[in-house]
Amino acid sequence: MLLCDIGNSCAKLFDGHTLYRLSLAELVAWKEKRVYYLNVNKKAVKMFQDFDGWVDLEPFIELDSDYEGLGADRKALCSFVEDGVIVDAGSAVTVDVMEQKKHKGGFIYPGLKALKKAYASISPALHKEPVWPKESLPLSTKEAIGYGMLSPLVCAIEKLSAKKGLFLTGGDAQVLTSYIPQALYKPLLIFEAMEKIIRRKSLC
Repeated sequence: MLLCDIGNSCAKLFDGHTLYRLSLAELVAWKEKRVYYLNVNKKAVKMFQDFDGWVDLEPFIELDSDYEGLGADRKALCSFVEDGVIVDAGSAVTVDVMEQKKHKGGFIYPGLKALKKAYASISPALHKEPVWPKESLPLSTKEAIGYGMLSPLVCAIEKLSAKKGLFLTGGDAQVLTSYIPQALYKPLLIFEAMEKIIRRKSLC
């Protein structure tokens, strides 16, 4: 089974064993395959009109939510969790709360790459690779940048996830694992969610 998660910066295709990171142009090589996908990239919508074997999973997602504009990837991730907080640390960091199968809401935080660019735009002195301080206040500019990037996000996540399960996924999730040790790190969570949707709806 081939699964594809198309984001704003790249596409991730998973065959059950290997994870491929591809550009939109590189997806053409998989055009004739049977692929189940989720897409949040508006530039890719027209492209899939000619991909006859590709199945958009978004219409099959079942999620009780009052949130307006929830992306297909967030819907799928939330549908996988009955109670808990889901953090997807990608180009943007999304944080969503589920309670008794109900999506209660969530927020969006800039991704780490975007935050690095924001610091660099303020001053050349802040154009540095951040260092992630562990236990003490920063004692260098690199640590100060890393602390400023992560501290507000970690505090917000910990507040929302008190007494709840916490799931971390996405390309930068590993950075967060050392700050939130109680979290469950699941790098392939989006594909687990997609498989659950496919089984539930007998699509394969």
